Amino acid sequence: MRPEMLQVQQYIQIHPVRKESYKTRIKYIVFLSYMKEMIGEIDQWSEGVISLYTDKLVSDDEREKGSKLLSKINSISQCKVFKYRYFLLTDCLFAYCFEDGEKAQNIVELFVEVYGERFRKKFQTLCNAFYSEGSDIVKKQFRNLSEIYSVIWGNRAFKNSPLKRIMITANMSAGKSTLLNALAGKKVNKTQNDTCTAKLHYLYNKAGEDGFSYELDHDLELDASLDILMTDNDENDSTDIVVGTRFRSINDIDDHICFIDTPGVNSSMDKEHRKIANHAISSEQCDVLIYLFNAENIGTDDDKDHLRYVKENYKGRILFLVNRLDNFKAHESVGDTVKSEKDDLVEMGFENPEVYPISAYAAYLGKMILKGEILSYEEDEELHDLMRKLKKDSFCYDKYYPVEINANASNSIDELLLHSGILSLESLLYSV
Repeated sequence: MRPEMLQVQQYIQIHPVRKESYKTRIKYIVFLSYMKEMIGEIDQWSEGVISLYTDKLVSDDEREKGSKLLSKINSISQCKVFKYRYFLLTDCLFAYCFEDGEKAQNIVELFVEVYGERFRKKFQTLCNAFYSEGSDIVKKQFRNLSEIYSVIWGNRAFKNSPLKRIMITANMSAGKSTLLNALAGKKVNKTQNDTCTAKLHYLYNKAGEDGFSYELDHDLELDASLDILMTDNDENDSTDIVVGTRFRSINDIDDHICFIDTPGVNSSMDKEHRKIANHAISSEQCDVLIYLFNAENIGTDDDKDHLRYVKENYKGRILFLVNRLDNFKAHESVGDTVKSEKDDLVEMGFENPEVYPISAYAAYLGKMILKGEILSYEEDEELHDLMRKLKKDSFCYDKYYPVEINANASNSIDELLLHSGILSLESLLYSV
């Protein structure tokens, strides 16, 4: 399975079979499973989609209640759910061969065997529409499938659009994971601390919101819980973890984006962190590199060492972000810190460095509230402290960016997101 499949939006939540009787839903799942056996070799995506359908269409109680029904089904003809034949074909194409038109022809032939030769033309027409980015014939001949095909075509157009790859690098405790969670608008990225196995985390924006976050960490989870997202799978002996989720902000983020999170390079316990991060910086193709500073430890030898490596091995655009400035006291100047860091970078040989302040934590908390998530008591207290602090002119980070953001100043959360710098950063990144 190609990791890029984790950008694909599901449509199970709008599937009409969800409203059918449990017997019909059980037969539906059994049919998909029979087709899996008839198709033969399948990948993790296929297994994951069928598992997701099983979980979302049939509850544990219904499975137990339907055990007698299952025991009586011994052929595909007993579960072909005639009224849903075109939905079943669509689901098989989606699960078993989303990117393989040749394999799709085999599935069409299997459907002709099950439902009869008289349906060949319509099966083929629907198959052709599946692999396009839009077709009026679906609205004319398969009107009840229009909403689902809008999702499918949106997926295909999204995957076919140019991909922007954005790498993030920093020393330990700079706030990389918090920044990535802020950019995603939800908690999906785990902290890579000293005790973690060094990995590259690839975070893909999905084509649309379906309520599911995916994770490929040896095993594929298409409805990954927070516990799964925050826990490394010990069976993963590769250097990669891939997550797919729909990014959230004030406005829809329809950009085809992949963030690449590298391990903190100054791990005191595991030198593999630096090795993997440095190799990614020198070899991974990306459109922009974000270098994140911890304002409370800026100018350390660790930062200088890593900056020298970046200067020598990365030749693309770099955005330097200074995080955790909101911990500054009244006498400490955000503007002076930004200017001082620019001067230091110029002295190191970086030409016209782009240096901007950011409050990753304020941005993360603000987006959680914006999307109706519940904060802990401590997070709620910290949110209100940050809202008060970032109202002060000296902590309005957006004024340091070369972009103008129109946000609703009468809305306290929008105002927090504006002053945190996250909206300005998104404007810079998504216009790359």
